[in-house]
Amino acid sequence: MVAQRKRILAAVLAVLALWTLAPIAAAQNVAAAPTPADVTGGQKTPEEKLARLWENLIHFIKIGQTDAAKSFGQAVLDLGAKPADIYRMSVTTPGSLVELARARSLEGMKDICDGLLKLVEQGYKAVRSDPAEIKKAIELLGGTQRAYLRGRDRLIASGEYAVPQLLQKLEDPKITNAMREKIMLVLPQLGKEAVLPLAAALQSKGPHTRQVVANTLGRIEYPHALPRLKELYDRKDLQPQTRRLLRAALISCEGGDAKVLDKPPSQLYYDLALRFYYRAESLLPDLRTETANVWFWNEELGGLMFKPVPRPIYCDVYAMRCAKLALKHDPKFYPAVSLWLAANVKREVDLPAGATDPTRGAQEQPARFYMLSAGAKYQQDVLARALRDRDWPVAVSAIEALGRTAGAESLVRPVAGGAQPLVEALTSPNRIVRYWAAASLATALPKRRFTGHQLVLPILNGALRQTGKKVALVVAADEERRNGLKDVARALGYEVMDAPDPAKGLADARAAGGADVAVLAADPDPMAGAMMIRRDPLLATLPLVITSQTERFQTLAKSDMRVRLISPTAGDAEVGRAIGEVVKASAGMPLTPEQATAWAVRAAAAIRRLGLTGTAVYDVSRCRGALLAALEDPRAPVKVAALGALATLPGPEAQQGIAKVALDGTGDEQIRLVAFQALGESARRFGNSLSDAQAQGVVDIVVKGTGAVRMAAAEILGALSLPSEMIKDLILQTNSGS
Repeated sequence: MVAQRKRILAAVLAVLALWTLAPIAAAQNVAAAPTPADVTGGQKTPEEKLARLWENLIHFIKIGQTDAAKSFGQAVLDLGAKPADIYRMSVTTPGSLVELARARSLEGMKDICDGLLKLVEQGYKAVRSDPAEIKKAIELLGGTQRAYLRGRDRLIASGEYAVPQLLQKLEDPKITNAMREKIMLVLPQLGKEAVLPLAAALQSKGPHTRQVVANTLGRIEYPHALPRLKELYDRKDLQPQTRRLLRAALISCEGGDAKVLDKPPSQLYYDLALRFYYRAESLLPDLRTETANVWFWNEELGGLMFKPVPRPIYCDVYAMRCAKLALKHDPKFYPAVSLWLAANVKREVDLPAGATDPTRGAQEQPARFYMLSAGAKYQQDVLARALRDRDWPVAVSAIEALGRTAGAESLVRPVAGGAQPLVEALTSPNRIVRYWAAASLATALPKRRFTGHQLVLPILNGALRQTGKKVALVVAADEERRNGLKDVARALGYEVMDAPDPAKGLADARAAGGADVAVLAADPDPMAGAMMIRRDPLLATLPLVITSQTERFQTLAKSDMRVRLISPTAGDAEVGRAIGEVVKASAGMPLTPEQATAWAVRAAAAIRRLGLTGTAVYDVSRCRGALLAALEDPRAPVKVAALGALATLPGPEAQQGIAKVALDGTGDEQIRLVAFQALGESARRFGNSLSDAQAQGVVDIVVKGTGAVRMAAAEILGALSLPSEMIKDLILQTNSGS
């Protein structure tokens, strides 16, 4: 019994000892972490010191020892190493940049990490493309094993920039077999970045270069080498060894599928053009630079060369090149035409302000020139793709070209699959796309009705009412909740229409010519409001923020990208984020005041053209209310355009609305003169519909007025065919026969 008690006591004492010693041991472990001085004390060269410091920096970031990471990060900065050496260190230590970016969130590490990342960027720019540095790195390949490894690592860091000199070295007749083998070992290690320059180099006339490049591309195994490989493989004058290497490379780059041997180059180029057009991740250029390289082969100028283009247009340029090469191999490969047109528009849109595209030929015309020249078939194809992609600038370019070049039948003719792209554009969530589509379908003057014709005039009316102000519709039964949502929308710069129920809210939105976003509270049932909006021709594309997250709304949001769900208890910040996100994702940016004015004028011009032609497809009388409202618009261009449109509309309301502006003695004289011209046109077309008071007002101006306004009023008296008693004062004031 005593022995048992002794054993228990011993165990307890042991546990207590462990508890007591554990903090001491932990403290000793922290204290034992090496310092920068510890790890660099025995290193002789700056390169070796940098390597040890960098290795420890990344290690301590990974294991979360912030203090140690801070000390090593600061030591790297204090070492004064060249940015080029720090860049090489980041390349040769896998995951360095990811760890540095992650460490920015650690306490006290942000400034250190930002300083290191800036040095990496400086080194990247300084070293990668330096021909002298690349030449030295190639020379290192022929030295000792250690020199070879240093040269290899530097060439890998240079990536695509190293390819031209490496290929030139291979063609050097003085090169040793050992050096040739080392270059052939290094080339595949350049990886994805080297694929496009190597693929361009397949155009070389040198059989040995072709063989080395084909073998290298086969080992790298990226599919964007396929078109150039197949282009060369299909030639009849190849050496058997070259053909074998090309065959192996094609199958390897296609993931082992030999069916690629049966695909024509045109199809492979088109497939690659599509991947560039849609910015496949594997094709994106390095995000650390402002430019990206487009590679060419020019035998006369020394072979492989590149032109740096602004990074935002890199994929557009390559999409155009690949589409053009598809057509070169097969002039009847028509899909490549519309893809080239779309990529050309994207290139202009994506080009940064003030930048230029060095790949653009001196005689090359703007994208609009080629779009206008393409014809309705290709313009429709471009529009169909743009609508699918929600690429509004490309859609607008295609619609403008269609409206200017195609006849009415071409505008509404279905394309492949039965789709009618221009008609579909009438329901686009992007307001400008809808306006362009409606204006084009109106001014084309179709002779018979088509699917969607009833949407054209409501959209033009909406354009006519535009002021450039953002408008939000808020629907909530609870007044307090409604006021809170209104405050959020106003804080985002929106004018707000609000209603306790969706029916009233939609009526107000229609009267105002539309809205930019609708926010539907949980009460009344937002599903009813959402369905009413989606069934309304003018509001069907409205982005919606719904304060409900029940299963049926989640199903709705999954099927409709123009819907964002938030909790009924969401705070102001969450509501604001949801509004911003859904508008940006579905509708693009709201109109600027300048765009709004231009579209109001363009809409009035389209309505005037319809009024002049008397088309039976559209009932232009449906525009009368919007035009009369525009006469109250403070913008002179809008008021003038509305006067011209009203002059073509029958009915006393139109003519009397014009007369009201003409007879307003407080109005702008130039606008009054335009109004008198419009009044004369209306009277000649439809006869006198003025009220007695207005008719007398015209006579009074003729009798008592002065200047240009008096003359303008006099010019329309005959057209008004007024009774003689109304113009007796005009006659009596003369001196004739007195």
